[in-house]
Amino acid sequence: MFTFYDFEVFKHDWLVVFEQEGQITRIHNDREALKSFLESVQFLVGFNNYYYDDIILCALLRNKNPYEISSQIISGKRPKLYLNKPITLDVMQEMKPGVSLKESEANFGLNIHETPVDFNIDRRLSKEELERTFQYCENDVLVTKKLFEKREDYFTSKFEIVQTFKLPANAVKKTRASLSAMTLKCGKYDPPADRLYLEFDQRLPLHELPEDIVQFYKDIEQEYKSGAEVKDLESKKYETNIAGVQHVFGFGGLHGAIENYTYEGNMMQIDVSSYYPSLMINNNFVSRASKEPELFKKMYDERLRLKEQGDSKQGVYKIILNSTFGASKSKFNPLFDPRQANNICVNGQLILTHLILLLEPFCKLIQSNTDGIVIAYKNAQKRNIIKLLQMWEEQYELKLDVDLIKKIAQRDVNNYAIQYEDGKVKAKGRFANFEGGTFERNSLCIIDKALVDYYIYHIPVQKTVVNLWKKNDLDWFQLIAKAGSTFKEIVHEHLVDTLIGDKESDFKPVQKVNRVFATNNKDLGGVYKTKVVDGTTRYNKIPWTSDHVLVWNNSLVALDKKKINLNWYIQLVKSQMFDGEDKQ
Repeated sequence: MFTFYDFEVFKHDWLVVFEQEGQITRIHNDREALKSFLESVQFLVGFNNYYYDDIILCALLRNKNPYEISSQIISGKRPKLYLNKPITLDVMQEMKPGVSLKESEANFGLNIHETPVDFNIDRRLSKEELERTFQYCENDVLVTKKLFEKREDYFTSKFEIVQTFKLPANAVKKTRASLSAMTLKCGKYDPPADRLYLEFDQRLPLHELPEDIVQFYKDIEQEYKSGAEVKDLESKKYETNIAGVQHVFGFGGLHGAIENYTYEGNMMQIDVSSYYPSLMINNNFVSRASKEPELFKKMYDERLRLKEQGDSKQGVYKIILNSTFGASKSKFNPLFDPRQANNICVNGQLILTHLILLLEPFCKLIQSNTDGIVIAYKNAQKRNIIKLLQMWEEQYELKLDVDLIKKIAQRDVNNYAIQYEDGKVKAKGRFANFEGGTFERNSLCIIDKALVDYYIYHIPVQKTVVNLWKKNDLDWFQLIAKAGSTFKEIVHEHLVDTLIGDKESDFKPVQKVNRVFATNNKDLGGVYKTKVVDGTTRYNKIPWTSDHVLVWNNSLVALDKKKINLNWYIQLVKSQMFDGEDKQ
């Protein structure tokens, strides 16, 4: 059903590799063979193909020069070439921004050596160069397939949306936010100049909230009406103390947390179920671009019905409902209606603030984060807390999900680990990858695991580090170093003996994406990103790297683990620790 592919284009050569059900097909400078192969292809899958490979394929099918088209794409131009058949899928779509295919390969622990063949070569490729390029291309195709399999749920959800709502087959190429716009029947809509005309939920007793918080939003509305710039107004933040915790209000959700905090005892995680979708229904905050906004409520009800029946299809509706808010703030989505998005966000913060204030006499607030809070409580107050939560639900026509927690370690609102009563652990930020890296991030996950082991399971840092090393789980120690678009290249420092007996630095260029480790080899220096400023090369040490680094772009299986400096990793983890135990 799915065929995976990748193009490589040179001035006098083009080649493509296809993988279909375990079979590899290579095509070189043969348009007829390309057309013949595509006759049996239903879905074509690539990486970044919506912005490159699909366009190259379309150019070849229309007898255009692929090198000229490739040069236009690389220079930033987008040729007006659109591939209609076969239907294509892009594995990069809606991935974490900035993650390249090469970085994903590194995250998988694979060989990430780049092709030595110059793409600007001004002659036909030699037989050896062609073979090397085919091997490089084939490797990219196999990694693309692996990524597709890792993201199977994402693509399955898009197919299910298309099928459920009877959308055109090629709609599967769109993002889920764009599919949401299609299901809500959004037409051409030009939002009026009312972006910061705020409307408050009638259930919300503004007089019970701190006056300064409410006034913050009212002042922004008045400034907008007086002609102030939207960008400046929506970037404003207001910091204040709520229930003993410093909070930030603005247009990006409510955030507050006790910093550098650990606690073991009775806690609750209280989340508002389908918070933003519920606010949209309760207050008619669905995008005004929708020709049938009542469809949103019907989808919400259908999702609840399917969820109660244990039908997995409820996930399709959940995706649509949750995508709609973000789409209403996206200028290039048909659902674009920033006033509604701002109304949802502001009301969400104020209503959650009201919940915090109601609970304050009966518990200790630990964290607030957009659609939920974490509190610590004494057993004697549990009944009062539950009763208040029920009253709040009735007042706002919202539903709360309550989970019991027994342990938390929290550096700040974006970095924490919590252990639920049943023993399961949830983590975010620097703690998030405590179970191992992903195809999107697999750098220094040793920190994540060692911190969770220490704070949740009371395992010493040194024991975690040494045990992983003994088991040859070396991907925990790697850092993926990449240059980024604002830098010229990455260089690796080598320390060379001089005639007078000291060391001098010799900087050698390496790849754009590299796998690096802290090493005991003192002849190897650090890794740096370089840029030229006013004719002078400036060296910027890559963050989180040792002064002595081993660059290892082969497969991790071939790495000699004795070259890794374990003590450096132990000290690195310890530098991320904090001591904030709450005895309560």
